[in-house]
Amino acid sequence: MLTRPSVAKRLTVINRTAREVLADYVEAVEVVEPEHVPRVVPTDADDDQVIAAAIAASADWIVSGDADLLSMGSHQGIPIITAAQAAQRIAA
Repeated sequence: MLTRPSVAKRLTVINRTAREVLADYVEAVEVVEPEHVPRVVPTDADDDQVIAAAIAASADWIVSGDADLLSMGSHQGIPIITAAQAAQRIAA
């Protein structure tokens, strides 16, 4: 995805390469492996993986555009929010 022409054009604007962006991402990411993946998202079992990872990571938020996740609102005190909501919270 980082090599698509539209993305490459945006990376040029910020004077970054796809490799540099990926390297920054790798530095910022913490890989977690949930011990258990409970069945919690009623309408999409695949989304249970997202919830399990967020719990394992003690995430502050789950940021998603997925309607099934967003419809839950939160899980175990972890808000499930859109990217726009996350940007607003970061800016505040």
